[in-house]
Amino acid sequence: MEIEESHLGYLRRRIEEQYKGKPTGCGGSLGEILCHELHSNGLTFKWLAEKWGISVTTLGELIWDHCKRLETGPEVNHDYLPS
Repeated sequence: MEIEESHLGYLRRRIEEQYKGKPTGCGGSLGEILCHELHSNGLTFKWLAEKWGISVTTLGELIWDHCKRLETGPEVNHDYLPS
């Protein structure tokens, strides 16, 4: 059984594939590409969305998805006491 790729997964993959031909020098993952474009190239969200041919809302979803992947799993603090 084949697992269908999500729309955000498709966008991530397509963007990463297109940077393989013109690498940033900062890595090839979407997170590394995002950081390069926003921090090193000085693009705004609007400009980056235009460069990638997507809406600002879709760019926001890609950034949200990227940030969500950076989170660690839950760690229960069994010594927790409410203040």
